[in-house]
Parts: sequence; structure tokens; C-alpha cells
Amino acid sequence: MGQLTVFGYLREQWTELPIPTADVSDQSLIVVGANVGLGHEAAVHLAQLKPKSLLITGRDEVKCEKSKADVESRSGMTGIESWPLELCSFDSVRSFVDTFEAKGCTANVLIANAGISTLKYTKTPDGYESTFQVNYLSTALLSLLMLPHLIKAGTPERASRLVIVSSEFHYLASKLKGADTWPSIIETINDEAYCTSSVMLNRYSLSKLLEVMFIRELSSRLPTPTLVAASTVNPGSCHSCLTREVESNPLFKFAVRTYKWLVARATEMGSRTLVHAAIEPNERERHGRYLSSCEIAEESDYTLSAEGREVSKRLWHETLETLGDIDPRVNAIVSEYLVQEKA
Repeated sequence: MGQLTVFGYLREQWTELPIPTADVSDQSLIVVGANVGLGHEAAVHLAQLKPKSLLITGRDEVKCEKSKADVESRSGMTGIESWPLELCSFDSVRSFVDTFEAKGCTANVLIANAGISTLKYTKTPDGYESTFQVNYLSTALLSLLMLPHLIKAGTPERASRLVIVSSEFHYLASKLKGADTWPSIIETINDEAYCTSSVMLNRYSLSKLLEVMFIRELSSRLPTPTLVAASTVNPGSCHSCLTREVESNPLFKFAVRTYKWLVARATEMGSRTLVHAAIEPNERERHGRYLSSCEIAEESDYTLSAEGREVSKRLWHETLETLGDIDPRVNAIVSEYLVQEKA
């Protein structure tokens, strides 16, 4: 069973990871959340390999231009596209996909890296708790809307890749126990009354667990052999801007910075895990799996438990219902591209 141990965690943190070197000269790549941190370093790695095209995203035009300039300067690649994409807005996700389709773009790889970590309950303009929407609902929406393009680009010899950046912290998610008895998983997770301080302390971990569940459910419904290899990736604990909001609290700031100083990976080192999943061969062996230190790893005990599997299926159906109301294309994509469950 999958468990997080101190020894295993430290061993992985101090493991030197391989630098990906696969040929991507005929590949069109997308990195979401590339203006800082892991996404930015992953974009630099990919650009250095000179892909056919590279599209990166940031939260606004200013961040997009700045990240594009830096990636091009460090990699020597020119012609990188950089588009705004704000995951706290479903309209922004839909607009991104609309623009992608209008321009006739292609995608062999989608790295869904953008995410936030906060201890405060705040709602997005769409009415969802911010971490829940950014890390899970909008990421799922983007993944589903981009699925036809990834399938179209996949071949029997080389599947396209959908890589969602999760975390070893999904092992620590504790706030779904008993969710099999909740009337609605999504409504409960989003309910402000439910989101006490202890729940919000665990919210980032929970969002990473939901991503693992989403990929498991999605991958199990893609035809075999799949034209899209979908996986979740643990980059490890890295020096990044993810904890910037948590560090606004002086007490947490000291604890987090001390923790990072002791064990955190360099951001560039952690980014290798994203790039490995996105471009290295044997992608179908990794399909539907959780990856850590560039290897297949076991998901959390809860994910693998009978309750976890039941909650995962319920969450999948609730997610499709929610996202289908936001964008009807979701329903059409599920009907056309995924294997339908038997009644």
C-alpha cells in the first residue's frame, strides 16, 4: 500500500533526477502555469530541446511576456507562444481552449502545473473555494476540453501526454474519510461551513488527492491502446512560489523556510519530473499512474481502499455533471472519446 514515510521522503528529496533528453522536434507542447517555479523551469527544459512549438501560460499578459522572454533567453528558442490563463475563472479556461481551436493549434503534450496553496477560505467569482477550483475543477475542465486535441495528435507508436502535477502531500489528505456517505462530495468540499480552519489546513493535500483520483478515473475510460497517456506527477518538495500565501503568516513563514532550507529540492531539479512524464518513452506503462522521482509509485492507502475507489467514482460523475453545466462540450467529449460504463 502507498504510504509516506520519513525515510522514503528524505531519500527521494535527495535523489539526483535524470535530465530528460527525448527528441521533441516534431512535438507541440503546452505548459500551464509557466511564469514562475516548476512550470517555468520545465518550460526552459523543453525549450532547450527545440520542440516544433511551445505554448506557455501565465495569469495575465504581463506575466506571459516576462516568462516568454526569460524562457527564450535561457533556452535559445524563439517563437514561443505565451497566453494568459487564469484557473480561478472557468471563462478563462474556456476562452483559452476557444483561442487554441480558432488558431488551429495542435498539442502532443499538456502539462497542467498551475496551482495554489492557501489556508483561507475564499471564493472565486464562479462561487467555488479557490484552491478547489484552481487545483481541481479548472484543471479537470482544461484537461477534458483539451482531450480531443491530445487524442488527435497521438499515434499507436507515441501517445500524447496529459500530465497533472500532484504531490506527495496527497498521502496526507485526511478530509475525505466518510465522503461515501455525503449527499454531494463537491458541494460538501465547497461548503464554507464545512471548511473549518483544520479542513483548510488540509485543503492543498486534498486537492492533490482529487487530481490523483481524476487521472485514475479518466485513464480507466480511455480506449486501449490509449492515444493519450495520462498521469499525475509528484515533483517533490521544491523551492518555489507555491507557499507564498502561506508564508504571509509570520509563524508559518519561519516554519516553511526552515523546512525548505533543510530538505527542499532546487526548483529545476523538481521540474525534471514534469518533463520526464511529458516526453520520455514508455508512456503507456505510466498511463493512469502516480509518478514520483521519475518512477511509478503507489498512490495513498485511502486512494487504493474500497472507500477511496467508491468516492473516486462518485467524484468523477459529480465532476462531469458540474463541468458539463459549465461547458456543454464536456458532455460531448465524454460521449465521443471515453468508454461508456455499463449500466
